[in-house]
Amino acid sequence: MLNRLVPRVGSAVGVVRQKLGIKCNSTGAKSWRMLCAPARLKYSTSSKNDAKPEQYAEDSSGKKERPPGTYMIWAMEVIGASAAFLYYLHLYTDLLKPKVEERLNPDKYTPFTLVEREQLTKDTDRFRFRINRPRFDDDLEKTVDEIIAQGAWALDVKDHLVQTYRTYTPVDYFVSSTVDEERGLREGYCDLVVKRYPNGSLSRFLHGTRVGDTVEMRGPILTWPFEPNKYRRIYMIAGGTGIAPMFQLIDHVMGQDSKTQISLLYGSQSESDIIYRRQLDDLAKQHSDRLALTYLVDQEPASKDTQLGRPDANSISRFVEGFDKSRDVVLVCGPDPMMAAVSGIRPIGPYQGPLSGVLRDLGFLPNNVFKF
Repeated sequence: MLNRLVPRVGSAVGVVRQKLGIKCNSTGAKSWRMLCAPARLKYSTSSKNDAKPEQYAEDSSGKKERPPGTYMIWAMEVIGASAAFLYYLHLYTDLLKPKVEERLNPDKYTPFTLVEREQLTKDTDRFRFRINRPRFDDDLEKTVDEIIAQGAWALDVKDHLVQTYRTYTPVDYFVSSTVDEERGLREGYCDLVVKRYPNGSLSRFLHGTRVGDTVEMRGPILTWPFEPNKYRRIYMIAGGTGIAPMFQLIDHVMGQDSKTQISLLYGSQSESDIIYRRQLDDLAKQHSDRLALTYLVDQEPASKDTQLGRPDANSISRFVEGFDKSRDVVLVCGPDPMMAAVSGIRPIGPYQGPLSGVLRDLGFLPNNVFKF
């Protein structure tokens, strides 16, 4: 039996060595042969008067008896093979791990846990939700990555109390490369910036959540595809929390191997209401040749980098000087009053609606403008 067991063990050791990248020198091989030598000698050598190990002795009834310890050796083989198989499943698959929850899914709503909340302005908070991914990505994670890599993306957030939803653009998304071996997953997060509106159903629902609560979300959903170098310059006009898709896209474009430049005109009520200003300024310093920022506030500015005003005909006409209709595009996002004045409000659904407001008066065409 050991004559058959030794080669199996040797083969298993060879597989382990190959997996771990361990090379066995001649000394190591000789040591292995010496280790197995007693077993081979014990069961392979015999005198002329001794019975061979493969030959079983017969009892009084004529039945052949197996050598002592045969069943023990078989049991050890089964236990060893089972342990090796389970170890392989643990090391290279997630079959033995608990099911990974809180994964992004563009086809169905999934509950996500609120793990952190930060007040950004007097009426706007950042909500951080836990996002998990399995240790080994499957088709779902590949689909999620493909959507996110294409450009600006968003999540449908549902108020389960009244079964309504609204689409929000994450300002940040991150998944750690470190694996939690016990749970077989990688943990990350997704940040939403939401302003509380008195008549906003979803905004009031989110502002009523506390850390530890769960919120159902579906996505990612591609909202605006970006192709490197398709546009010479992207002009962005944003107001309030309308900075969310702009910030996400700026971060995405600046991280691409692209020559596309971005100009941002961002209006806020006051300097303290400028959301993610530090992050925007950091990106502008890192990419000073590709990113230009203009901050507008309704109240008297407190710094030389902020201008008094709002996105209106005068400020926008100056902002879009040099616009090339064949190589540039204008993106607009903000509260409904600003959208109505600048480009026209986008209706619910995939349609853009008619172009109106300041941009139409300046001669822009619908294919020159995209509304978030």
